[in-house]
Amino acid sequence: MPGFAVVDLETTGFSPRLGDRVAEVAVVLLDDAGRVEDEWCSLVNPCRDLGPQHVHGITAADVALAPTFDRVAPALLRLLDGRVLVAHNASFDTRFLRAELGRAGIAAAIDPLACVCTQQLAGRYLTGSRGLAACCAAVGIVHDDVHSALGDARATAGLLAHYLDVAADDECWAVARAAAAGVRWTLPPECGDPAGLGAPSGPVLRGASRRHAHWLSGLDVAGTPRDTTGTTSREEYRRLLDLALLDRYVSHSERAALLATARDAGLTRGDVESLHRDHLADLARQVLDETVLLGEVAGGDASTRGPGDHADDRSLLGALSVDADLHEVAGQLGLDADDVAGAAQAALGARLVDEAGTGVGQREAFTLGPRDEIVLTGSMRRTREAWEDDVRRAGLEPWRYVRRRTRLVVAADPDSLSTKARTARRYGIPVVTEDAFARMLRRPPAARPVDPAGPAGTVGRWAS
Repeated sequence: MPGFAVVDLETTGFSPRLGDRVAEVAVVLLDDAGRVEDEWCSLVNPCRDLGPQHVHGITAADVALAPTFDRVAPALLRLLDGRVLVAHNASFDTRFLRAELGRAGIAAAIDPLACVCTQQLAGRYLTGSRGLAACCAAVGIVHDDVHSALGDARATAGLLAHYLDVAADDECWAVARAAAAGVRWTLPPECGDPAGLGAPSGPVLRGASRRHAHWLSGLDVAGTPRDTTGTTSREEYRRLLDLALLDRYVSHSERAALLATARDAGLTRGDVESLHRDHLADLARQVLDETVLLGEVAGGDASTRGPGDHADDRSLLGALSVDADLHEVAGQLGLDADDVAGAAQAALGARLVDEAGTGVGQREAFTLGPRDEIVLTGSMRRTREAWEDDVRRAGLEPWRYVRRRTRLVVAADPDSLSTKARTARRYGIPVVTEDAFARMLRRPPAARPVDPAGPAGTVGRWAS
C-alpha cells in the first residue's frame, strides 16, 4: 500500500478567499505502518506580501528565489498520489491546497474521506489541548523548527505514527486508504513539463539567499559592458546606492539593480568598491554630524567643542570607528573594518575643513518635507494605526497606495513582494525598513531639513 503523505503549509494568512497564499510546503512520506520513507520541502513564491513574518520566519529574499505554486505542483502531486493526506488541522491545509491547485488549473480532487486530521484524532487518543505542540509534548515527540513547514510536518508524522501504534484497528485508517486509492490527479499539459515552465532543478529552502558569495561577486563574471558611452554612469550608480541604503540594507532587488547598473556603466569591481568607500565616508560624516548635533541639543560635552579640540576629535574618531551602523553598512558593501576606520578619518577631516570655512560641504541628504506621502506595507511589529499616528505627528501624510508622488514606502521586509513595494521599485521610490523610518523620524529637526522641492514625486536627494 502507498501509505501516508503528511503535509504542512506555511501561508501568508488564514484565508485564501481574501488573497492569502502558500509560502512553504513540506511533505513527509510514511509507509502503511507509520515508518518514515522520505521527505520533501520547498519555499513557494506567493507573489505577494508574506504576512506575519515574525510567526513563520520566511524572508522575502528567499521566496524571491523560489518557484511559484504552479511549478511546485507536479512534484507535490507525485508525492501525494494514491496516499492518505494527513495534516494537523487538515481543513486549513486542504482549503489552501484546493485554492492553489485551482489557480494552477489543476482539478482539485481532494476527497475529505481520503484525509486524516491528527488534530481531530487527538480528541480520541489524547487529553488536553489539541494544538500540535501540546499533542507532541503529551506523547514525547520532539517538535523542532516550530512554524516551519518541514518541522511541523515531521512533528505531525510522529503524532500519526503514535496514533497508528496505539489504535491500529481504528476503522478510520481503512476508510481513508480506500478513498485515497480512488483519487486521481489531472495535470494540465504544461505541468507535466516543469522544464518548459522554467522551474528550478530542485526545491528552494530557507536561507537560499544567504548561501551565495557576496553580491559583488556578480561583477567577477560580468561580460563585455553593453554601454560605456555615459548614458549610465558612476553617478547613476551612486544615486541608486544612496537610495538602496536609506535603510542601511541592500535588498535582493536592490542588489540586482546595482549590478545591472554597474555592468551597463562598464564599472569594474574595483570601481564599485571605490564608490562604496565614498558612500561609507558620506555616512560616517552624517553619523558624526548627528552625534555633534545631538550633543548640542542635549547640552552635552559636544556643545563646548571648538575647532582644534584634539581630545574631543580623538573621542569622536574612536566612536565612529566602532559605530555598529557603519560596520553593518560596510558588510553590506563588501568592505571591512579598515574601510570603516578610513571613512571615520575622512569624515572627521571633512568636518574640520568645513568648520574652517574652506570646505564645500557634503552631499545633500534624502529629506522628508511637509505633507510628503508615506505608504506602509506588510505585517509590521507595531500596529498600522500607531505608525500612521507617528507619520501625521511628523507633518507627513499616510497614504493607502503607491503613486508617482509617493515619497517613501515603509515595509516590514525590505525585500517585500507586496504590490505596494513592487510599484515603488518600478517608480524608483525608496523602500525602507521600520527601523530606518523610525531613525528618520527621530532625527532632530535641524538634521532633517525640509526639501524645497516638496512632494513632487521625484527622489532627488540622496545619502543615508
